[in-house]
Amino acid sequence: MAQRCVRILMSRFKLHLLRIVLFVPLTLFLSVSTLKSDQPPGFRIVGMKAMLFYEDKGTFSEDVSEADTGQPYYPPKLWNTPIHYEQRSSSVLVTVEVAGEAIAKPDRKLELIARYVPLGTSRREIVVRKIVTISIPMKVKEKDNFHAGFWLYDTGCDPVRLTARVIGRRENAKMKRVIRFDCGE
Repeated sequence: MAQRCVRILMSRFKLHLLRIVLFVPLTLFLSVSTLKSDQPPGFRIVGMKAMLFYEDKGTFSEDVSEADTGQPYYPPKLWNTPIHYEQRSSSVLVTVEVAGEAIAKPDRKLELIARYVPLGTSRREIVVRKIVTISIPMKVKEKDNFHAGFWLYDTGCDPVRLTARVIGRRENAKMKRVIRFDCGE
């Protein structure tokens, strides 16, 4: 009788151990796959352009920005743009392109920061910070891009440093560019 009780207890113990061995890995697998699916898809910035708006013609230039390496911004690429007789410009349209999968939630935002000294001021640098919601239309099994436009006014005599980033990303979803303006005689 004692041996029979030991056998019953051992079989129940083995059954319980078998449940644990099967249940724990299955639970871990399901929780990890749930965590992965709860994370929003990655957005990345794939392009940034800055185009002068020609006030005398109502048209735009080609991209005048370049990668910001942090080096001195001299020699300038653009000289006296606000006072040109033709192709006069004192404003810039900056476009930022974001790639990624369409999602319903959570909303991700794109931030553009521009640092420059505006025309007609006391040589004091300003920081322009603009934020837009990334809106990529939902398409079945397709990836799409989002383009955001930002206007900068009173530009043309000092370098403009541009930084775009996706807010809420742990990874480095950021791009830096510079427009090398200058004025003088």
